[in-house]
Amino acid sequence: MSSWILKRFTSFGNEPALAGSFGQVSYAELAQLVITADKELAALKLNEPTAFALVGEQSPSSVAWLIALAAKGHFVVPLAGDVAEHPKKLAQLNVKWIVVLDGLAWKLFPRVDESKHPDFLQRRVDQKHAGLILFSSGTSGTPKAMVQDLETLLNTYEARRVSHLPVIAMLGSDHIGGINTLLGALSSGALLVVPASRSPQCVAEAIRRYQVVVLPATPTFLNLLLVSGETNLPSLRLITYGTEPMPESLLLRVREKFPRVRFIQTFGTSETGILKTSSPDPDSTFLSIDDESVEWKIIDDELWLRSKTQVKGYLNSSNEAFTSDGWFRTGDKVEQGPGRTLRVLGRFGEQINVGGEKVMPTEVESVILKVPGVMDCRVFAEKSAIVGQTVAAEVVAKSTEDTEKLRALIRATCRSALSAYKVPTRINFSNSITAARLKKLRPQNI
Repeated sequence: MSSWILKRFTSFGNEPALAGSFGQVSYAELAQLVITADKELAALKLNEPTAFALVGEQSPSSVAWLIALAAKGHFVVPLAGDVAEHPKKLAQLNVKWIVVLDGLAWKLFPRVDESKHPDFLQRRVDQKHAGLILFSSGTSGTPKAMVQDLETLLNTYEARRVSHLPVIAMLGSDHIGGINTLLGALSSGALLVVPASRSPQCVAEAIRRYQVVVLPATPTFLNLLLVSGETNLPSLRLITYGTEPMPESLLLRVREKFPRVRFIQTFGTSETGILKTSSPDPDSTFLSIDDESVEWKIIDDELWLRSKTQVKGYLNSSNEAFTSDGWFRTGDKVEQGPGRTLRVLGRFGEQINVGGEKVMPTEVESVILKVPGVMDCRVFAEKSAIVGQTVAAEVVAKSTEDTEKLRALIRATCRSALSAYKVPTRINFSNSITAARLKKLRPQNI
């Protein structure tokens, strides 16, 4: 199963594969780690597909176990942090073995609690290939568990062209976007750089140190990068952005700072996998879906997808988002542009309902970000006894002087560009990005 990937690692030989706090590892060394993990797995003498949790950050050891488990048809559950953070997830999936990752090393031990989740056990019987189990972010409730066919997913990367351009990993293996970056980079012979943290300073330092060419990022991170001033990154040639709507004003600001960089908007979900997309106009936030394995349509402004790498449903939640004929209701509000292009406006759950009128936060944020003196902003709903909800904004100003003048300018700009019900009724100023906005760095969709 998927033996091509180990052969490819071997063919790349001493080319660098991974770099980070664990040092630098070549493809030959990575291939040897896969063989070592495979031997340790064989020693367990498992006679049926078994769920393994890979706990820790992205590293050579996580790659080795991902490939080894996939080859033997087991279920892989990548989890960030440490074991103590995930007791419910481990129990729900009847995880029997835990691999604690530590750079090039690992520790393997059995999980004592043998509680079983009937839905997962049935799915294990139905699954013909190895499985990749991912959890949604849980921002709208309990994290949803879903099983990807790992063999099908891996094989979509077999046709990748060889490219040794260094890529930086902005998401871990517990996220479909992180898996996509990992498999895309390693199947093409690229160097995947894992930064010490996802702060703008650490990411910029890693980009400069390893001459990173490709940066996959969220709009939120790109804005943080601008605010931090860490924009002297001459090696960058491609920035892919996704996971959340990109305000047009932010896209223009980022393009001005990186004039030699090509920008591509990406889209995908944990449920359907990553889609092949293109950006017909570099200054536009519309995208084209150029993927023969994906079908899409818009129903009542919501994007529906159907793909070959789609999960069958959730293990621990209602499957009402999946239709009987295989469509997945993404929950993303979109508008269609010329030539079958799309623009993602935001999640339906993020809509602000002002007396029956619907407001997408990103539309208001894009206007506020154009105001001179504004570094960043976050738009959200506040309860109202009269109209149910009103629009509120939190703003980070470039200067703390004369914020009342800036508040008046923001309101005037919004009134001239937006309908009256979209104008913020309250504007607060903050010295830093709030925790609520930082959560957008790890959303469900990519």
